Amino acid sequence: MQYDIYTGLLKAFPLPETVASDVNFVCNHGHPKFDTLRDSYPIEAIAGDGDDFSKAVNLLQWVSSNTWHKGDYNGSVGQNALDLLDYSFGKDISCGINCVGLAIVLAECLLAVGVKARKVFIMPCSPYDGDNHVVTHVYISEMNKWVMFDPTLNAYISNEKGEYLSLLELRNHLADQNPIFFNKGAKYNDNEWTEQSAKENTQYFAKNLFYFQTSEISTFNDDAPGNRNITLCPQGFDPKQKKLNNIDYRMKIYNAEDDPYMINWREWAEKEEYHYCSAVGFEQNPF
Repeated sequence: MQYDIYTGLLKAFPLPETVASDVNFVCNHGHPKFDTLRDSYPIEAIAGDGDDFSKAVNLLQWVSSNTWHKGDYNGSVGQNALDLLDYSFGKDISCGINCVGLAIVLAECLLAVGVKARKVFIMPCSPYDGDNHVVTHVYISEMNKWVMFDPTLNAYISNEKGEYLSLLELRNHLADQNPIFFNKGAKYNDNEWTEQSAKENTQYFAKNLFYFQTSEISTFNDDAPGNRNITLCPQGFDPKQKKLNNIDYRMKIYNAEDDPYMINWREWAEKEEYHYCSAVGFEQNPF
C-alpha cells in the first residue's frame, strides 16, 4: 500500500520539463582545498585511470568501505570532505556520519579528481515526514548523462536493460512502477544485502523522490554563503510552506514550541529564498 501511495504521488505530480529560470549549474574543480584533499587521501589512485563511471564506482566503494552511516550524527564537524574524512575515515561507528556527510565526501572526492558531481537532497512530499535522503549525482561524460550514486548504500541503480539511472530517470521509472535493480555489492554498513533490502530501499527511494534540492555551484564546502540552493519540484507544490509545516509538526510532536533552536530554525526558514529549475536544466551537462 505504501509503495502504491509513494509511486502514485510521483505519477500524479511530474516534474516540469521547462520553467523560467536563471540557474546555471557549475562544477568547480579548482578550489585550492582539493589539492589538500588529494595530498591527504589517495583518491587519485583509488579512482584510477578509467572512465568517469569506473572512477565513480571506485570512489563509491572506497567511501562506503571506510566510513559508517550514523543517522543521528549531529553535524559537529565541517561540512566538507576533508573535515568529514578526518572525523570518520577508518574509525568505528561511533564516528559515523549521516547521508549528507557521505554524499558530500563522495561528491568532493570526485570533483577533486576531475569528475563532475554534486550532492542532491531527495525530498518527500508529506510535511509530516521528518526523514529525507541525500545522494551524489555524477555526470558520466562517456554516457553524456547523470547517474545517481548512494554512498549510504554503496549503491547505484539500473533499469531492466541494465542502463544506469539518473535521479530524474529513477523518479520516472518508479512513477510507472517499473522494476529497478541495485548493483551487486550494495549494502548498508555491514548488513548483508537481501531481496528484502532491495524491496525496502526501492520503497524508500519512491518516498523521497518527490522533489530535489542541490547547490548551483558544486565545489569544496559548497554550503558557503552566496551559493544558491536550487529546487526542482512539481508545479503548484510549495516547498517553503512544506518546510514550515514540517518544522511546526516537529515542534508539536516533540513539545518543542519554546525551544530556541526550533524557533530560530523556523525564523530562518521563513526568510529563506527559493530558486527553481526545470527537469531539463537539472539534467543538462553542467559547466
